[in-house]
Amino acid sequence: MDFQKREIYRSIAEMAYVIAKADRGLSPTERMAFNEIIREELDYESWVAESRFELLDEVLNPSPEEAYKQAMADFKKYKGALTSELKEKARRVVQRVAESCSGFSAKEGLILGRFEKDLHAL
Repeated sequence: MDFQKREIYRSIAEMAYVIAKADRGLSPTERMAFNEIIREELDYESWVAESRFELLDEVLNPSPEEAYKQAMADFKKYKGALTSELKEKARRVVQRVAESCSGFSAKEGLILGRFEKDLHAL
């Protein structure tokens, strides 16, 4: 895996972290759902996203807004490698994480809408 794609996968994990933290914080169920979803979506390369998500949750603990801004900055930085397939994969992961626990909330809907708009603009 090349460096740019790895950074994009890390940014996907960061956006999933944002959506998982949106309502009541990050529950063990959401963490497990993220790991399952990311393995399905990224297959053998899922370790990159899993390690980023774990680092955010256990060490860095940024606010959702800080994590969002960092993820979008990295998506912009590596937009040359951000194919339409990767954009769709990012959108799908974030949406699936939002839907995974307790359904889709209004706050998660706002974040997802913002993310789709910002991602489309790249």
